[in-house]
Amino acid sequence: MIHAPVPPESWAAEGARTAGALEEVAAALVIGADPAIAALVAIAIARAQRGDRRVAVADLVGDLGALGGSPPVGADGAPPPGLLDCIRDGLPVSEIARPLCEDGRIFILPSGGPGVGERLVLESARWPRLVAGFREVDALLLLVVAANAPGLPTLLGAVDGVIAVDLPPVLARTFPLLATVDRPEPELLPVRPLPDRPPRRARGRRWAWVLAALALIAAGGLGLLEWRARARAGAQPPADATGATGRGGPALGGTGTPAQGVRAVDSLAGITDTITLGSVVNPDDSTNATGFTVELVAANTLAGANSGLAMRGVDLPAPTLTPVLLGADGRPWYRALTGAWHARSEAESFLATLRERGLVRDDVGRVLRAPYALRLVEGMPSAQVTAAIAQWEARGISAYALLQDDGRASLFAGAFETPGQSVLVALSLRDIGVAPVLAFRTGRMF
Repeated sequence: MIHAPVPPESWAAEGARTAGALEEVAAALVIGADPAIAALVAIAIARAQRGDRRVAVADLVGDLGALGGSPPVGADGAPPPGLLDCIRDGLPVSEIARPLCEDGRIFILPSGGPGVGERLVLESARWPRLVAGFREVDALLLLVVAANAPGLPTLLGAVDGVIAVDLPPVLARTFPLLATVDRPEPELLPVRPLPDRPPRRARGRRWAWVLAALALIAAGGLGLLEWRARARAGAQPPADATGATGRGGPALGGTGTPAQGVRAVDSLAGITDTITLGSVVNPDDSTNATGFTVELVAANTLAGANSGLAMRGVDLPAPTLTPVLLGADGRPWYRALTGAWHARSEAESFLATLRERGLVRDDVGRVLRAPYALRLVEGMPSAQVTAAIAQWEARGISAYALLQDDGRASLFAGAFETPGQSVLVALSLRDIGVAPVLAFRTGRMF
């Protein structure tokens, strides 16, 4: 797909959004699909740091235009020194730094030549010492580097993490992410679910389904529901596929006649799939559920959602990445969620605190009532929680723990407004051989 050009100021705005994730960071790599755009983002991050913090933006690609490009040659015909000279010849960094702004807070460290991206430079033993110096004075070093640069794994070991700029999710996940900057397009902005408004030609069949569902509820409730979803890449479901978006569907918890079977489709593999979710296993806990959570960000890429959880210096409670089907077209979105509260006011207070600290913008983030989850483990000793969460993460499941009244813990995946929203996570569990268990979230945060 060919994207329309994005104005530099739009990239800069996206870069500035991530500045809060670097408050306690001394050094980070800025890696982008386009190094020139990565340099624009790095400068925006530098400008958005607090006014008393010094920042250096380094060119480890070579003659990046956004960082000043190739400076004029000296009187002797030789180009001014850069990072290549610092690493190769031991030149002090202070001799190559060029101020970017009048207050002298932001400096550019030029490359010194195209050879700056070679293994000799990236694997230099000098980087840990340089980073330690920045850390000692609470300054920030941003290194713009190519994703395929030789010696990159060694350089990664010297810094605190990576800012991924418009990288494919499969590549971004290989780095220790501090934040992600996605292509600033309208569909990547956090949105509220659109009203469920089916095409006119399908409206009659949808109302027939709703009336049938109401009749079943009146007769004793729905015991088993099969929800339509798109398994991974997801083709758009047929127009009469109620429950596809996971919104407005009947709650689970009773017993009775199964609803009509609904299938999940993987458009990439051409596979038609069906999953059956049983009744909520703890219906008596519906009034005691920890039903409120904070949505930090909703994005149509996993990398975009990851940026919502990448907050340095903040230990987010019960964090989870939850794919759900939202919008009238039933597309998969990824929600970065944190927390489990009994009262909405508690969740709103936590969100307000994040905003006061500059970690969440005023126009991003909201409180959701999401009482449902998929329960992974019940009755686990609290001492085993950390290791268990890591094991689930290794299997591709974003798990979190809530402490129960008996002092033991339960592990959950996701937080959902309706049972139908759990279908994508349920499919992921089934793919690794785990039967999905739908439950009301209970317990308190550690």
